Amino acid sequence: MSAQNNQHGWWLGMADMLTQGVGHGVMKIERVHLAIADETFGILERVPVTQPWSRVVRVSHHGISRLCYRSVSLAATGAGLAMGSDPKTFRPAKCTGV
Repeated sequence: MSAQNNQHGWWLGMADMLTQGVGHGVMKIERVHLAIADETFGILERVPVTQPWSRVVRVSHHGISRLCYRSVSLAATGAGLAMGSDPKTFRPAKCTGV
């Protein structure tokens, strides 16, 4: 194997590691974000004045947040595949949240 091919493989490996890290990192950040938001929305549900709208806003917030975070995760995974990662070894991240 030539030095150029070896270096190319190294960069592909780094790109794969980076895109996988971003994809998994974004999912972790999403969970933390939603947990913190649940604390705030839980308080708002206990206040009589804000109680009627709290659930509606929570559902909207969580839906938009999930869409944004998972779009970034999908883009990172797609970028990794586009940069030459081996599609045979590709395993999508498991969605554990609801």
